[in-house]
Amino acid sequence: MTNISFCYALCRVSVAFVWLYHGLVPKLLYMDANEVAMSMAAGFSHAEAVLLANIAGVAEVGMALAVLLCWRQRWPLQLTVVAMILLLAMVTFVKPVLLTGAFNPVTTNVTAAVLAYLGLQLQPNRSSHNPG
Repeated sequence: MTNISFCYALCRVSVAFVWLYHGLVPKLLYMDANEVAMSMAAGFSHAEAVLLANIAGVAEVGMALAVLLCWRQRWPLQLTVVAMILLLAMVTFVKPVLLTGAFNPVTTNVTAAVLAYLGLQLQPNRSSHNPG
């Protein structure tokens, strides 16, 4: 395995880990109060907020699987970059107080977006004719 291949794999596995952890731990296994509070701040009831968190958790686990199982495809990493930026913007507008805490969405989302971007740049067998 070359250094570039190793770095690509490290980026890809790290991005999958972020999706998997954030889908499982604060949403599916241990419903975090901030997950519910964000949706409630957007106007959803408590029950709707819990349901949305569960749906998001399942979607995030699905993204983790896509990042790993679609190893040669670019779309999971591209979607990660876009999603991390959009999710950070959502938190900024809906519950900005979360941006000032320890281990907050700014550090997580920016780091995950950068790892996904680097993975796209390092992806083996990238064709110069494949701009995306």
